[in-house]
Amino acid sequence: MRSNKILFIIFFFSFAIGQSSNAISGFVDFNYISRLSDGSLINLPYRLFRFNVDHESSDILFRSNITVEHKLRESTHFLSDQSPTDFSLDMREFYLQMFTSWGEFKIGKMIHTWGNVDENSPIDVVSPYDYYYTFESGSDKKLGVFSSTIDLYLNNYKFGFTLSPLHNTHRTPQENDDFPIKLPSNPSSEEFMEISGMPLELGIYATRTFGVGDISVNYFEGFDRLFNLSGVNVYAFGPDKSFSIIDIIYGYRKTKMLGFGSTLFLGNTTFRGDAAFFHTSDKNSADDFLLRTSSYQSQIYDSLHYSYPLKEKANYFQATLQLEVDLPFDIKFIGQLFTYDTLDYQADSLPIGDDISIPNLEISIDELDPKNIFTPGYGSSLGVLTKRAVIMSLNKSFANEQLTISASSLLDIDNTSFNGSVPGLIFSFETSYIIKNNLHLVLGYTKIKGNDRHPLREDYRINIMEDFSHVRANLKFNF
Repeated sequence: MRSNKILFIIFFFSFAIGQSSNAISGFVDFNYISRLSDGSLINLPYRLFRFNVDHESSDILFRSNITVEHKLRESTHFLSDQSPTDFSLDMREFYLQMFTSWGEFKIGKMIHTWGNVDENSPIDVVSPYDYYYTFESGSDKKLGVFSSTIDLYLNNYKFGFTLSPLHNTHRTPQENDDFPIKLPSNPSSEEFMEISGMPLELGIYATRTFGVGDISVNYFEGFDRLFNLSGVNVYAFGPDKSFSIIDIIYGYRKTKMLGFGSTLFLGNTTFRGDAAFFHTSDKNSADDFLLRTSSYQSQIYDSLHYSYPLKEKANYFQATLQLEVDLPFDIKFIGQLFTYDTLDYQADSLPIGDDISIPNLEISIDELDPKNIFTPGYGSSLGVLTKRAVIMSLNKSFANEQLTISASSLLDIDNTSFNGSVPGLIFSFETSYIIKNNLHLVLGYTKIKGNDRHPLREDYRINIMEDFSHVRANLKFNF
């Protein structure tokens, strides 16, 4: 009911003022994807329908981006759930933009894009990622955030400021989903330590344009997009420790980012690069842990015996370098090098005698070292897959761009010393054909190959992803 009211407001606002100043666009997309291993259907959400309304009135522009996301029902027998609904409505963007003599101002829900490289930029941190759309490109794999921005233009300089009063997190796949990238720990909301105060997210940036390119500097601070293990409390029944229970506590670190980027045009070659330094720290203190209410049954485990906050602090670095070249026969080549490293790490120990479940790793207490389970809460989405990777793509169009063929690959070049070969590989081939007017047919093939000899064995991310090798087809109509 609320979604219908919002749609009514949008249509009324857009058309009541006058259709001549409206721009309407969108698409309808029918999608199919199945595994190479056994031909079974991969049941993932995808955007079946998108509708954009842009209305311009003088120096004010209203933008909206509405999508319908579809996912097949888990059961088609109508035994446990009688609802026939298998789609959801999503207001991805909804904001006002005002143009002035000094720049522009925007407020509402919007998708932000920072950085110079096309994908995988460590600087592009303002909008969270939607991991269900990891293999999409650009804004399609990001989420909108309620925020406001101000851009100032002065000769060859651009200065910007963005502010959000909300804590925005990535959309991560759940335990029973078909998506291959998961967090092994799926905590409930009761296991999280609440962020005290208003979780403001603040960003500032500046860009200087030259004749052959530009350079930029970016600063951002906010609470992490991914949760972290904050520590544990040990409860028991009164003074009796023989039946104690471990209350695992999760939270979100506060992170500050300082980033630098540049673009350089040299003939038919373009160089792009983004690099960022991150400082992150867990703000949950020992006093916060003592005041916390157990997520277990308080009438049974009513006595707190031990409290172990991790007090994590870390500095880490990420960078992505990109090369674009126009090759003979109108073939376009794009290559990227991604690298990530933890510069220094500090945390208290966890003196517990039982195995526990923690984010991104199932590990025994004998092997538990907080540094080994540290996961960056900001930066490129590649940071959860590997520390070093090479990405290459080739693109060629035929018949006045009616037919387009592309091939791309991701090579994991981290831990190559264990057998002298590339540990993991993701290869994709895709062809797009314009059938008629705006009707497109897209066929794709993706092969994921891990390595059984990798030091992480079955915990190696690309080994886990092998079963996601697939073929796919899209029939898409743009309007």
